[in-house]
Amino acid sequence: MLHRLEIQKILLQIQEEYTDSKHCIAQLKHAIYLADKHADLSWGIDLRMMLIREERCSSACIESPLAFAWLLEQARLHPEQLSESEFLEEYEWMICSAYGNVNIPLEQVYAIAADLEQKLEHFKFSKRSYYYTMAGFAQHLGDYELGAAYVVKAREEALDEICGEAVVYDNEIESASRLGQFDQAIDLMQQMEYKKIRDFSLPFETYVSMGYFMVRYGDDRAALYLEKAKEEFTQLSEVNSSLLYGLTRLIYALHLIGDESLWSYYEIIAGWDIDAEDDLKLMLSRHMMFVLDRKEKKQLTLSPSVSFYQEEGWYDLQALSKAYKASAYEWAQRFDNRNGNTAAQDEIKRMEDENKRKKQL
Repeated sequence: MLHRLEIQKILLQIQEEYTDSKHCIAQLKHAIYLADKHADLSWGIDLRMMLIREERCSSACIESPLAFAWLLEQARLHPEQLSESEFLEEYEWMICSAYGNVNIPLEQVYAIAADLEQKLEHFKFSKRSYYYTMAGFAQHLGDYELGAAYVVKAREEALDEICGEAVVYDNEIESASRLGQFDQAIDLMQQMEYKKIRDFSLPFETYVSMGYFMVRYGDDRAALYLEKAKEEFTQLSEVNSSLLYGLTRLIYALHLIGDESLWSYYEIIAGWDIDAEDDLKLMLSRHMMFVLDRKEKKQLTLSPSVSFYQEEGWYDLQALSKAYKASAYEWAQRFDNRNGNTAAQDEIKRMEDENKRKKQL
């Protein structure tokens, strides 16, 4: 039983001395080692669930797939101690991580999704969150109409613990904004504001989504929602690398409207792409290649972890832009080869066109 005391000591240390997700995951891996060494199935289950949920609070997905596969196997071997119904939310994240990993074939992503849908039906759970996940998958493939169709299907499903009101509003507003239906998005956001609905990074990322698509569509209302996003950011209880997607969008939108406050956000996220999922590396590089396309040197306070760190703090922006550009095209080509289309490269082309228009103003 001494190993259980050691595990509890590790968890207490994490609680009292938490520094970042990587350190926490390293501690959890040690605790898992202790549980497995002593064949402690109960702690092995709980600790792997903790590990997966902790990694969800980052831009990475390195340890979770193996932990998730272990949970699936234990649910098969020991159904009296673990039911698959207990970690179906994590299953949805595995779909996102699978389509965001360029080395995983689409057939495997579809197989994971089909297996989850079957399990949801078996346990008679709502498929609302599942359909939102599939909408994200469709959008990743560049099929925005299919993404919108999944959002419509989600409306027919009940709310549950996995998919609360904040998630519903965020997905509905994202879908409407992506399609340029901003009056609908604003109406939904006003409802969200009236109800004072919040959940971790929402409505920060919801405001970002509205402002991001508004400025790209040329809607003058973008500035209002970007300001609301900035205000919400100051209210977040925690800022971690899981916000890489939303902050990258915010930086790019601020770039398009000429708001120099973007640099404070870039100083936060620079380096968050280290060990990030492949689609996030593409996301960051294809936006920053335009944001940094300036013939100037700028003083920035960046993390020493970035590969291009300069101790004196001065950075050649155009050199960084070229590096991001090379990365963006490499990832876009790899994803397009995997996905069997040109959606990722087409998106870069659209961004090139809008930045040309920006320079002509």
